[in-house]
Amino acid sequence: MMLMINSPRTEGKIKRDYGMNDYYKFYKSASKNPVDKTKFNKIISEFNSKIVNLIIEEGLEYRPSLLHFNFCVRKIKYIPYLDDNNKLINNSPIDWKSTKQLWDDSEEAKDKKVVLRFLNNHTSKYVYRIKVTKSGIKYKNKRLYRFKACRSFKRSLAKRIKDEDKDPFNAHLLYQI
Repeated sequence: MMLMINSPRTEGKIKRDYGMNDYYKFYKSASKNPVDKTKFNKIISEFNSKIVNLIIEEGLEYRPSLLHFNFCVRKIKYIPYLDDNNKLINNSPIDWKSTKQLWDDSEEAKDKKVVLRFLNNHTSKYVYRIKVTKSGIKYKNKRLYRFKACRSFKRSLAKRIKDEDKDPFNAHLLYQI
């Protein structure tokens, strides 16, 4: 897990400013007896995977001591509604796989840009997100920091939510956004 500063030039991507090599250089300069780079990377990767597992399986809110950010899972319920002009607004996530299949099958749907959305009936219409909460932080420019979880973190959360062998995901214990 890395916290990154959003660059205004790259609108959709989050460019990371620091990575494992930078952390290892700092560790090597600060430590009296440093371990080799491969062992360091293995230790950091294992630590991060344990934190991810605790966040997903136990509902842990991880707060690194120096960052003062909370890494956690939050839920939100998207309910379609009518705006002032009686136009239907649906903010549920788009199911791109089904939408592209529909567009391949129907030229008319592609021309009208019809999109299919997830129903999330298995989670009572809740959508889960990996969030970083920045409340209670009292330093400048905190709004410039963004967090984007890596793909494996997001996929492991999705796998846990859909796992029928385990207890249902503790939706009632998580805060709503």
